[in-house]
Amino acid sequence: MQESRRKTRELKRPVSWYITWIVIDLVAIAIIIGFILSLPIWRLKNIEVRGNDFVPAEKIVSIAKIPAGENIFMVDLDEAESRFSDIAQIKETRIQRKLPATIIIKVQERKPFAIAVIGGVPALVDEGGYIIAKQNLGSSIYKLQIAQLPVIRGINRKTVEGGRRIDPADAIFMKDTLTLLSNFLDPSTIQIELMNKEDIIIYVEDILKVKIGEPKDMENKIRTMQALLDSIKGKWNRVAYIDVRVPDSPVIKFK
Repeated sequence: MQESRRKTRELKRPVSWYITWIVIDLVAIAIIIGFILSLPIWRLKNIEVRGNDFVPAEKIVSIAKIPAGENIFMVDLDEAESRFSDIAQIKETRIQRKLPATIIIKVQERKPFAIAVIGGVPALVDEGGYIIAKQNLGSSIYKLQIAQLPVIRGINRKTVEGGRRIDPADAIFMKDTLTLLSNFLDPSTIQIELMNKEDIIIYVEDILKVKIGEPKDMENKIRTMQALLDSIKGKWNRVAYIDVRVPDSPVIKFK
């Protein structure tokens, strides 16, 4: 009988009793977690940079501004990533934690694709037309690549979007045309003149002038150009120009 009454009293404990113990348990758990997270083992010791070929790792770490010795769980990864949004040389950044004490910065760089002469000033652009370096290219981090790149001339400075990217239409034309030309020409030998969009001209090795005309039917024009170059191999210095503006009726004008 007494045992039955004791069990009845236990069953009639107020809800507040259970709430109190739940709160106590949660506080205890929070204290334990807080203690574990505050241990010296979580203090940042290493920052690794991956995916960079041109931008020095030291510069990338400097841009991220992640404090040395910071608790790894307290590092704001989103804020650190946002600091790269205005860095022209870097297309994308991902920052990750590697427990217990390492931060990994993964970058995707913009690769040099061509030299674009914008308003008379040389600039280095990637395949999407984004400007990654201006002026003094010979002393830039890309100096070893400069001599290997094709040149695009005649780009109007007013068409550059926000000072960061050449006109998208020019960028698409540049990429598609250079991709076609690189199938049979060394990119370093190619110059494209875009001053007059209705009368585009390609120069090969500063010797041979090829009249392209409007930026349409480029695949057919480039294929015709390739066939003509093969037919006059070794005689380029005797040719005034090649005209493929009408690819089905090309012209070779000798000097």
